[in-house]
Amino acid sequence: MAFPREVVEEVRARTDIAMLIGQTVALKRAGRGLVGLCPFHNEKSPSFNVVPHKQIYHCFGCGESGDAIAFVMKTRGLTFVEAVKDLAQSAGVTLPERDLTPEERARLTARQDLYTVCETAAALFHRTLLTLPEGQPGRDYLTQRGVTLETAQKYRLGFAPDGWDRLDRHLRTSRVSPQLGVQAGLLKKRESSRPGDGGVYDVFRNRLIFPILDDRDRPIAFGGRLLPDVAGAPPSKDPGPKYLNSPESPVYKKNEVLYGLSWARGHAQRKDRIILVEGYFDAVSLWQAGFGEAVATCGTALTERHVERVASHTRKVYALFDSDAAGLRAAQKSLPLLQAAQISAFRLNLGTNKDPDEFIQKNGAAAFEALFATRDDLVEMVVRRIVEEEGRDGTAKDRVVQRVIGFLRDLPNNAIRETAILYVAGLLSLRADDLRAQVFTQSDDLQNVPRTPSPERWVPPKDLVHLLWGLIRRPEEVAPIIARADPDWVTDRTDVLGAIVRIGNGVAFAEIVGDLDGTSPGLARTLRAIAAMDGILKEEDIVFVATDVILRMERAALEVKIRALNAAFEGCVKSGDKSSYRMLMIELSALKARRQEINAALSRLPAPPK
Repeated sequence: MAFPREVVEEVRARTDIAMLIGQTVALKRAGRGLVGLCPFHNEKSPSFNVVPHKQIYHCFGCGESGDAIAFVMKTRGLTFVEAVKDLAQSAGVTLPERDLTPEERARLTARQDLYTVCETAAALFHRTLLTLPEGQPGRDYLTQRGVTLETAQKYRLGFAPDGWDRLDRHLRTSRVSPQLGVQAGLLKKRESSRPGDGGVYDVFRNRLIFPILDDRDRPIAFGGRLLPDVAGAPPSKDPGPKYLNSPESPVYKKNEVLYGLSWARGHAQRKDRIILVEGYFDAVSLWQAGFGEAVATCGTALTERHVERVASHTRKVYALFDSDAAGLRAAQKSLPLLQAAQISAFRLNLGTNKDPDEFIQKNGAAAFEALFATRDDLVEMVVRRIVEEEGRDGTAKDRVVQRVIGFLRDLPNNAIRETAILYVAGLLSLRADDLRAQVFTQSDDLQNVPRTPSPERWVPPKDLVHLLWGLIRRPEEVAPIIARADPDWVTDRTDVLGAIVRIGNGVAFAEIVGDLDGTSPGLARTLRAIAAMDGILKEEDIVFVATDVILRMERAALEVKIRALNAAFEGCVKSGDKSSYRMLMIELSALKARRQEINAALSRLPAPPK
């Protein structure tokens, strides 16, 4: 170990694990601990537990567990030494470095130097914008865009004047080498240098600066918006792109960072949503209007890592993609990622406004909030846009189908795909069976084809019969009860789950069984038989019975987990593995507590029918 044990223990003791993890995961109080959505796997219900008085975390869903050091290592991709160093700096613990290898010391120093150069540049840009004469063009532009001083201070906005070496000179004065400025993406090497110019020049010139911060609110990169012109100065011959973004560095990975997320976490938790926009100005404008849950990608498409960051805070995303062809492509690429993370994706219709900033400026915050009541499902929006582009008549319908089937095939969830197939079929007046056949038969990757066997004489368990009977008769009351259950508790048949989803969505029963005749005739016959049954339950008992069935299904699944944990527990006792022993004790306690809650809830329900 690079550091003495007592030093590492002091770092652990001085680190507030709840505050540390709360920078990444939205946590809520639960008894003596805190719970949230696990950052290490996708889940709908929070199973990630933080126990502050024990300084540990544990996920009952995926089994990930550890302390503050382990969390930093896993979420930031650091080594043990780097994680201890990082936490020690925040906790005010002095670390001896005599045991560090030269490579470790060089890596730690390089990262710290990059943080320093980014902070130095951010401070200069911010001071220039707020107080210096050279920042007047930036101040004028913010006034023109309706951005207040408070907002500029909140987001640490800055301004880079139209010069070639102002930042370079400031960094040299601050004893920061040009090489570090180049590595941070703030300076560039000249192709040919003149004596005394250092061989570098400023990257950001005549630009409003948006510092990009990490989870600890440290500047790690920058986005620069080119100003239309600078008062009193001729336009540049080659001004460059409208937006200029820092390149990646050891402290900045653009496929992992969302602009504004460090400010949006609390808002996202309170409102249970994140607004995903494409531009820095959109995020800033929305925050100023009272929508602090807005974040933006940093000049790149949405990635799996971005989605993981979002999923740690909410399962509802309102994506404000542009209404042009590029926006449609972005929506199509983003949807599978969002749905794979079990995130409900919606789009707000901004009408003729080109972006959220313009909408807010023209219509105000109240009008923007009203958009959430008329949100579009992102799947339906994509399909509708394709239809609008191609049309509905003659060969146009065939072109729509050809464009849509690939998109449908990419959807990661059978139930979601089935709902989308039904929507497309209804929109184009097609038979759902025909469209479904094209989605699967034209696929080169047959892994997406449902492979659940469809026996001719399938007899469902009694509990499932009661559940389906109640769902067919009272879908508006029974569907929400089933939705709270893990699908694996209900059945292992994907065709049955698909039918349950469609019944719950209000699709006509005749249409559902008609479609099933071609794919799962045994299930179709069974559903018809169940629907034809009369009086197997009293109408007034349907909700109670559905609740009873789901609770008992959950209890059965818990019993399996408890038996497995008891076996593992015995192994820990024999091997003397105290660390795993403690984790298993926590997990067993939670499972048994939930079992007790289920038993109490079941005792309050009327007795199920015999």
